[in-house]
Amino acid sequence: MSDKKFILIGLIFIVLGIILGAMGAHYLKIIGVSESQIDSFDTGANYLFYNGIAALAVAGIAHKFDFEISFQFNLILWGTILFSGSIFALVLLPIAGVEINKFIGPITPIGGMIMIFGWLTMLIKYLRTYKS
Repeated sequence: MSDKKFILIGLIFIVLGIILGAMGAHYLKIIGVSESQIDSFDTGANYLFYNGIAALAVAGIAHKFDFEISFQFNLILWGTILFSGSIFALVLLPIAGVEINKFIGPITPIGGMIMIFGWLTMLIKYLRTYKS
């Protein structure tokens, strides 16, 4: 697994987290989105940002891993996209007149579990290969 992929995804997630966080903080209230939806939107933006920072950190230390992390990278990538993306869709699609909450709602926890599984399996792989 190339650390360049972690860097690229990390930077993309950070940029999107900042842009969408600003949108949530300033624009959504103007267009009448409820406070609870703004809080949800903010959660999605924060997780993009957190996972972006974490991806950059992993890229910086990936050379120290004695194992492959492609599988974990894909879990973290898609888990974050599903988690944050579904939150953004749940908030923004009704504004556009699209109501598909029954389909999108369950995607959020699934994405969260995939993201957690990615980070958890990376931790477990690291612990199994850790040499003090």
